[in-house]
Amino acid sequence: MNRALRIIFSRYGIIVIILILVLGVIALANRRQDTPLDGTNGVDSSEGAATTEGLTEDDGFATEECEGDGCFTDEELPEDAVDQAVEFAESWLNPDGFGAQGWHDSIEPYLTIDAAESMEGVDPATVPAEEIVGEATAEGMKVGVPLDTGTLTLTMVEGSNPWTENGWLVSAIDWEQS
Repeated sequence: MNRALRIIFSRYGIIVIILILVLGVIALANRRQDTPLDGTNGVDSSEGAATTEGLTEDDGFATEECEGDGCFTDEELPEDAVDQAVEFAESWLNPDGFGAQGWHDSIEPYLTIDAAESMEGVDPATVPAEEIVGEATAEGMKVGVPLDTGTLTLTMVEGSNPWTENGWLVSAIDWEQS
């Protein structure tokens, strides 16, 4: 026992302990970078452009089911709901090059309160597309907007938020890469 303690507390033992701690921290940091919700979504902020890495799996967001009076489950959405979804998609693409707060302010009027809160702090550089390339289509409560790199699917609900009186709002956002 005495010999083991002398080895552990010798300079070589201390070096081995420090090395194990450093390797453990590096392994944890690498594991953190591999998680899908690490805040960067595969974007290297030094490059300023979104990558498509990590965007092939379903992120699980647009799973909200419609409940209550505003549901049109068997009917198509009215044209004004589809128009509102397209307007949101145009702002979501960030054509004006806003920073995070300016971008959030531009999309906030189209979102439900919960959706707006979930988009707080999102970097617009993570938007994986640049332009709308086709006509939006409605299916149930969802509107699919074809973009240059995939399809933006927006779940629409009728309601209001602090920025918009009664109208159609985006309650969930889903992205499917093509």
